[in-house]
Amino acid sequence: MMADDEAGTLSALKNLRENLIDPEIAVFGGRVVKLMGDGALIEFASVVDAVECAVAIQRGMAELNSGQPNDRRISMRIGVNLGDIIIDGDDIYGDGVNVAARLESFADPDGVCISRAAWEQIRDKLDHPFVDCGEQALKNISRPVHVYCLSESGQSVGSPKPGRPASRRLVRIVSLVASLLVVATVGWFGLSLVAGSDAYEPPNLGRPRLSIADLPFKNLSGDTGQDYFADALTEDVTADLSRISGSFVISRRTAATYRGKNIDAKQIASELKVRYLLEGTVRRAKSNVRVNVQLTDGPTGQVLWSDRYEKSTDDMHAFQTVVTGRIARALNLELKEAVSRQTAQRAKRNPDSRDLALRAWAELWNKPQTPETNAAALDYVSRALELDPNNAEALGLATYAYARAANYGWGMSRAEGIKKGIKAGERSLALDPKNADAVYALGFIYYVAGDTRKTLELMRQCIELNRNHAPAYFFSGVALTRLGKPREAILWVERAFKLSPRDPLRSVWYAVIARAQVILGEDARAIETAQKGVVANRKHVNNYAALAAAYAHLGQMTKAKASLQRLKSFMPNITVRRYQLLAASTDPVAIKTYQRMMDGLRKAGLPEK
Repeated sequence: MMADDEAGTLSALKNLRENLIDPEIAVFGGRVVKLMGDGALIEFASVVDAVECAVAIQRGMAELNSGQPNDRRISMRIGVNLGDIIIDGDDIYGDGVNVAARLESFADPDGVCISRAAWEQIRDKLDHPFVDCGEQALKNISRPVHVYCLSESGQSVGSPKPGRPASRRLVRIVSLVASLLVVATVGWFGLSLVAGSDAYEPPNLGRPRLSIADLPFKNLSGDTGQDYFADALTEDVTADLSRISGSFVISRRTAATYRGKNIDAKQIASELKVRYLLEGTVRRAKSNVRVNVQLTDGPTGQVLWSDRYEKSTDDMHAFQTVVTGRIARALNLELKEAVSRQTAQRAKRNPDSRDLALRAWAELWNKPQTPETNAAALDYVSRALELDPNNAEALGLATYAYARAANYGWGMSRAEGIKKGIKAGERSLALDPKNADAVYALGFIYYVAGDTRKTLELMRQCIELNRNHAPAYFFSGVALTRLGKPREAILWVERAFKLSPRDPLRSVWYAVIARAQVILGEDARAIETAQKGVVANRKHVNNYAALAAAYAHLGQMTKAKASLQRLKSFMPNITVRRYQLLAASTDPVAIKTYQRMMDGLRKAGLPEK
């Protein structure tokens, strides 16, 4: 291209850097270490950011090249590696850099190749379609390197030969997460990361041996008043599926969005990125229940097995145990120790009390968060506990309802809600320490009380009991932001999104990520995230707060003031002081963490008090 049109090619390259490459590098926090002819070496503090940047650049290139003739297309190869490096002034070198350079040469034009070290870090955090290309002998690298290549089409990727000419090479990317460098660039990550601990990263779930969505069981009783029973049964089975070793189970809240929709199994499996779908119908007549259930292979739509069960309402825990065990046996998977409510305890429970608890569950988890649904749930649990004071499930539900009441000021003072919620939660866990939802609820009430570290501890306990509990991942992110760790907080909320991509509360989740991005100075990304939150729910205020602060920091004052006006339309009396109390409570670390967010709101014109 240079030989044919030097001036035009240089202009195209300059346009490419100014309008695509440099902006994407800035968005994802990269630093151009040096340019090397038609290549560049770029460092990142996060391998996730490095891969996201690489994919964004290549997708942007595809758009730019879509209208170009083949002889005018500029193509790139990108290599990403995670490894130790040597710092020499502003330059870097070492094996970590060398492997990234060889991966770049290995990649196809318009492709991205990453090392196994990078893959292990992103496999549970990003959904980009990388294909395993096996171990490859790379030029001047003493040991074979396990390579993964991006395949946007989802098809297999060929194995290009190492050492081939790289005349179209433009970008090389190396991700630097050696602990020493983390200290030098982002020291606020804390000593746990410096020491190499993953204490503030979501647990690595590994490659799931079972990925499944349990779709809402259909109520065939002819009585819509029995919907709650079918929903509660679906929830019990969903939670129980986490007992299967290596399972990835889509959240009940995302699965519920398919209720009543006639959508092909293949489409649902594709949208949720799962292999299997569990479906069922429930017919309840007084104390007898008939359940039909089937397991479907998503990609093919083939029914792998189906069965019918007839049980009494007092014996439904046996049904979920049988179903879960059947799935495990059919797929040759290991079934772990039960982590939901204890069988012995259920057998002793007053059946009427249990039914009232199921109705309370439906009010809290299946209906919009309103003062009315919360009050209805508290009424149901109060009646349940009158019949059976040791109903651990009802106590756990009471904890969640009190947490909402205290947090939003629904029907009682904050202090009263906290006191009652903690009492109910501690009692619930004393009776049944393996109820993940009760652990989550207790973590929520401690958050409202301002004990953020206790919240984080309880969310981790919840995830240990049910590693697919999406709300617990989300709340871990909320707590980590208050503890001054917004970068890690984003990872936890992203994990929640992976488990529940269509969650009814995704607007709230987007807002938490957007605020963390404002705190980190990633204003352009915060705007993009908050806009997604607004689309999901135009009434959630925190997305407007993030937009106002981010636009103000970027100097886009017209948009900042418009976003602030939207915030004030929902919260007429909001001030900087009041918003700080909502976001950070009175914790000094949290107040310091949110300082940049508050400064942005001040710039946008929010009054101090």
